[in-house]
Amino acid sequence: MVWDIDSTPISNKRFRSLRNRLLFSYLLVIAAILGTFSAAVYILVARDRHQQLNTHLHQVADSSAGTLEIIVHEYRELTTEKEYSGYLQTKPDGTPLPMTLAELMSKYEGGARFPVDAEPISPLQQGVEWYNQQRQLIVREGKLFLPTLLPAHIPQQGILIQQGHIRSFAQPVYMASATNPEKILGYIRVSESTLTLEAELRRLQWGLIVGVVTVSGLAALGGIWLTRESLQPVVQSFQQLKQFTSDASHELRNPLTAIRASIAVMQSHPERIHPADVEKLKAIAFASAQMSQLVDDLLLLARMDGQEVDRQGWRRITLDEILEDLVDLYSDRAAEAQISLNSQIIPNIEVNGDGSQLQRLFTNLLANALQYTTPGGKVVVSLQRTGIYAIVSFEDTGIGIAPEQLSHIFDRFWRTDQARHQHDNGSGLGLAIAKTIAQHHQGDITVRSELGAGSCFQVKIPLASVEP
Repeated sequence: MVWDIDSTPISNKRFRSLRNRLLFSYLLVIAAILGTFSAAVYILVARDRHQQLNTHLHQVADSSAGTLEIIVHEYRELTTEKEYSGYLQTKPDGTPLPMTLAELMSKYEGGARFPVDAEPISPLQQGVEWYNQQRQLIVREGKLFLPTLLPAHIPQQGILIQQGHIRSFAQPVYMASATNPEKILGYIRVSESTLTLEAELRRLQWGLIVGVVTVSGLAALGGIWLTRESLQPVVQSFQQLKQFTSDASHELRNPLTAIRASIAVMQSHPERIHPADVEKLKAIAFASAQMSQLVDDLLLLARMDGQEVDRQGWRRITLDEILEDLVDLYSDRAAEAQISLNSQIIPNIEVNGDGSQLQRLFTNLLANALQYTTPGGKVVVSLQRTGIYAIVSFEDTGIGIAPEQLSHIFDRFWRTDQARHQHDNGSGLGLAIAKTIAQHHQGDITVRSELGAGSCFQVKIPLASVEP
């Protein structure tokens, strides 16, 4: 995917990764803030609404408590005086059934007892129950009641009870007597449905969810714009740096070529060189050769960073031939360094790619393995097929790499301190070039290493039968 920033495409994998990390971090922070805010709003509103419901139950209970003495008195008359016996309904055992306030007061209207309302109980209504000293329910009003009895212990300040979608508040009522203020006159229980409150909180919850999703979507659009704007100067600076590196490398090649040619001419006529200048000339020749190699490496990296992979010039490459030629080429160097160089190569493994780049990749890895292997050590080059990939391994018994340094070994110009002390002729670009070439061939390089025991670099490249 290519994303234009003022006509500057972000085609580099590292920039795409940086863009995605910035955008993800921005969205994560926004989502965390919105989620925390929404949760706090919901918790505060829910707590406030539940508190309002509890306060309402307290208020109704306090109001109803003031009528308990009258209700108890009227109920006692109905149950003890024969003239009102027709107003009562009883259970089969003779126990009076609870009545409504309208039924309790009907004796004053001179009519017959009001019939019991057979309308089904509505869960959205509330109910009030009056109990006598014996915890017997005598009068109820409303259409919503708990099916259970009063709790065994009801504190003086009352108790809240939640059963299903019904919340009740029960409290004792004490006699208004100066001689015996602790005597209980009866009990009051007020019940109310929480379905309305729960529906309201659900609407609030869904409203917050929709709000968070909507704002997150808008934040994502804003995050894309902000990420693009923030990366614009970075990408432009990177493009300028790449262009500078490419131009500088290209311009340095001509004077370096002239210097090396001049030194070669001078060294071809040693009789013209003063004996005191022989070593100086060798140092100049070595430095110019090293400088030329560094310039070539920088130019190669600049070109590979600045263009997309062109597969039109690729062809089928037989890896075993490249590796066998490479092992033969470096066998004398390994023998001089007293290093055992062996190969375990499976034939007829082909990949699609650029032959010169692949040869450069394997040369860098083999040279690196030989360079950091001490005399008496061993280097093994192996080639095998695993699934749809060709696996090339370079395993050595060299100095190894510390675990904390493994994440940096493919960085440009980076070398371990131990490597710097032992080998000062490297530029630190060999592994970076190898990594870039492998990625250009839809592959990758992995490494496992143990300090003082050796390292194993493994290259994975898709087989030629697999479309890259």
